[in-house]
Amino acid sequence: MTDYSQFEASVKSGIHPDVKRIRKMDEITGVVLKQRKESKVKCVICIILAVTLFRIKVYLTIIFGILALFYLWRGTGKVTDAYLKEIYEEGLLVPGLIVKTQPMTVMAIANIVARSGADTINACYNLEVKKLDGAREELYEKIPCSCFVRYEEGLYHSAFFPHPLQWGTGNKDEINAALMQAESDNRENSQDEWEVIRKIAERFPSLKNGEMVLLDENYLPFGIKHSDDSGYTPLKLETPINKDHGVPPAEQYKKAGKKDIEEGDIPYIAEDIPGKDIYNNMIKLAFLHKVYPYISSHCKYGPVIMPDNSGLFTYIGDKNEFLEHVHSSNISLSEGEYPLIYQKFLITTKGCYKNGKLLTWNQMKFTVKFNSINGMILYINKEKFAEFSIQAGNYKNIENMSKMEIQMILHGEALHVLEFLQELENLYWMRA
Repeated sequence: MTDYSQFEASVKSGIHPDVKRIRKMDEITGVVLKQRKESKVKCVICIILAVTLFRIKVYLTIIFGILALFYLWRGTGKVTDAYLKEIYEEGLLVPGLIVKTQPMTVMAIANIVARSGADTINACYNLEVKKLDGAREELYEKIPCSCFVRYEEGLYHSAFFPHPLQWGTGNKDEINAALMQAESDNRENSQDEWEVIRKIAERFPSLKNGEMVLLDENYLPFGIKHSDDSGYTPLKLETPINKDHGVPPAEQYKKAGKKDIEEGDIPYIAEDIPGKDIYNNMIKLAFLHKVYPYISSHCKYGPVIMPDNSGLFTYIGDKNEFLEHVHSSNISLSEGEYPLIYQKFLITTKGCYKNGKLLTWNQMKFTVKFNSINGMILYINKEKFAEFSIQAGNYKNIENMSKMEIQMILHGEALHVLEFLQELENLYWMRA
């Protein structure tokens, strides 16, 4: 069982748990109890087989002996009454909601920050249940839950496990009191968490039992993970295609919450060159989206796709070599069109030249995946465009971070790059 000795809930359920009811109703601990019972039976079977086969096949005796030890190890230990009571007495009280009736599914939300100072992350846990004795079992019925967490390392718990209070007690007054407490706590949140659960369930109708949706400080989903996994599957790692763009003012390029940058901090191009305003706007856009290192570092292999490239191959990284590669591509640019990025294909202010054919900006979708060495693989319309290293050097103590925290860094860097690429189309209308 998971050790919860270092976990202290800020708000507890306040119920008086019934251990007999928990052993009968709690489907999460029930899985462990069933597994241990089955392991003991399998251990006995393996011992009998090992003894029976001793004089026939010695190697089979050894194999079944090893299996017997494994099942003995997995079947030992007792889930005590004190432990079962602790789940409901000491766990964190969190909102839960029935989001499906076939199969009956409760989704609960909890803050998974483990250490003070970390950015807020909430998670919605998808729990399929067979029975909630004492509940109406109706769609969108509120189900208060007591949850414990699993902590591995880093700033965040790797998972939490909600136990509906109906599993712990049949006392409706205690459950109603806990529900009132959850309602009161919910009023202090920036958003109604019951409504957040409902929206997440509607947006992700195919979640599996035990999967969690990770939410940022604004309750926006950014990843999905199974409670047993250390890492998560990132969301939003692609830009829309067939975009309907107008000519928005430059201020609309700034995302909500982005801080203004000081003009004096931006290394604008001072020399009088063709496309000076375009490239200076590109530099400014790169600063707004925190990707300037990815366009200013010269790729030592030029436009060749290599995972240890330092970034995207641009005029800003090495103007002479960049222009030589563009000229050697035999692509004729129209008047007023300027090259921006040259990797496997050439991206200009008009779009992307792929096999000599121009794809306009509203025909392009950018997608990011990660390779095994914490690098970024960039695709245009599902075809690899570039592969380069993530700029993770600015993050302190990255070697001490959990797998999820490192993945969050990579995810954040990828989102910055995608935002930048999506807005390159708007260079014509920006002003340096």
